[in-house]
Formats: sequence, C-alpha cells, structure tokens
Amino acid sequence: MKNILSIITCMLLISCASRKMTVSQKEAVLKELKYIYDIDQKFAGLPPKGLIDQYGNKKGWEIFLAQRDSVGNDNQKRIKKLYQQYGYLGLKQVGEKETDFWISIQHADNDIAFQKQMLNVLKKEIRRNNAPKIHYAMLEDRIAVNLKQKQRFGSQVTYNKIGQAIPKIGLIDSANVEKLRKEYDMPSFKKYYNDMTMMHFEMNKEQLKKIGINEPQLYK
Repeated sequence: MKNILSIITCMLLISCASRKMTVSQKEAVLKELKYIYDIDQKFAGLPPKGLIDQYGNKKGWEIFLAQRDSVGNDNQKRIKKLYQQYGYLGLKQVGEKETDFWISIQHADNDIAFQKQMLNVLKKEIRRNNAPKIHYAMLEDRIAVNLKQKQRFGSQVTYNKIGQAIPKIGLIDSANVEKLRKEYDMPSFKKYYNDMTMMHFEMNKEQLKKIGINEPQLYK
C-alpha cells in the first residue's frame, strides 16, 4: 500500500512539474504572485503607527499579529493551489518573481510539513538551475528554528540586549559558516549581521536610545 501511495505521489509531482502555462495563464499567475508578495511585505515589519496610536502598543500588536496570521494562511492556500496547478514556479517559469512564490513558503511557519516538502522540491529545482541556492539555505534554517534546532547558515536572527543581531537558537558549526554561506551565494556572516543590526536599530531607535544605545552595535 505504501509503495502504491509513493508511486501516486511521484506521478502527481511529475504532472505538476511538467504542466505548461499559456500566455494568459502566466499573466494571471504573475498577478497572483504580485498580490501574494505585496500583502506579505505589508505585514513583514512593524504595526502601522495609526494602529498603535488608536489601540495602544499591546492591543495594536495583538491586532497586527492576528491580521498577519490571517494573511499568511491565505497566502499559503494560494501558493499551494499554484503549486498543484503548475509545480514549482521557478526562474524558468516566472523569472525573478520566483522570490514572490518562495516568500510565502518561507513564512509558512504554522505548516512545517509543507515547508519540508518544498525544501525537497527546492533541492531538485536548484539542480535544474530553476531556483537560487540562497532560498534553499534560508528555508532550511527557517525549518530548523521552527523545530527549535540550531541553524547551518545563520540566516534567522534575533537580537541581544544591545540590539545586535545574533543567530536564533545558535549555529551548528560557527567555524565553517562563512565557507558554507559562500557556497550558497549568501553574503558574508559579518555583512549580513551588521546589515540586520542596522535595520533593527533604525526600526527600534527610540527604545534603544532609552537604554543608552545611540548607534548600531556592529561586529568589528
């Protein structure tokens, strides 16, 4: 029975991967991907100032996070439907808009099984030069953090008391992380963590200044 189910699953995956889009279908897909990406990024940062002003910090955040969860769930449904119809929408199918397809997989933290499934798919697409290696690395790290495990690439960050970016949960092999990041076309550890530290400082400047942090605490 297990063998039959495996064969059926493989046939469905092959069917998805081989299905071609017409011009009108591609236009519709690109429009859908733009919507998915735009709404994802709308909820990727901090709550709007107007929301905090109206409801206060605690309630404002609660409303914002509930909205973000709802948007994330809707985006996952949309991505899964696209995958069922066309397979992985990679560089050969939608060009640079592959990022718009991948982003909702990356953010599907409530469905780790789906993230794992797509990580295996990504591995095959990278061999076909149909997806960037950095997307595989970031998704692998995301899954590890969701499972409370250390990361290989250090792409998922949190921040210490002085606002400095640090690897969330930690690294598997800090001695070789730079070499590994280079193999997957990622920026250097130092550059990435300094960029994240600067971004965090700009987004939380007022709070950090209250505790005496007047500039980003960068890695030397």
